[in-house]
Amino acid sequence: MYKDEGIAVRFREVRATSGLKQKNFAASIGISHSVISDIERGAREPSRQVLAALAEVYHVDLNWLLLGVEKNEGIAPAQVKTAHLNTPEVEGLHQELEALKKNITDLERENKELSKELLDRMRQLLSLKMEPDLV
Repeated sequence: MYKDEGIAVRFREVRATSGLKQKNFAASIGISHSVISDIERGAREPSRQVLAALAEVYHVDLNWLLLGVEKNEGIAPAQVKTAHLNTPEVEGLHQELEALKKNITDLERENKELSKELLDRMRQLLSLKMEPDLV
């Protein structure tokens, strides 16, 4: 069973703002009274057709209706303006990131050298242990 009280509350708010009863509101967007009742009780999800009709007839922002956020709130912008990226704080973060990358590269190089040294030492120890006159 569908249950989303947030959409139900906001849906009721749209109807209340219109000043219409469920029956008249339903007729204004081309659906039955029972569908409106189910949506407002949270028992039914509004269909795409109902959402499209609300957006068209009542100029409802679907971000608000479905998610409870204001227009474009919480939505990643399609393009980020580069003017906002040239702040000193962002430049500092960029420099810090580059320094971290260098540190990681250095550590990887050191790790490879240590690993090679350890392997060589293990080979030496194994070769000593395998020689019969040392036992």
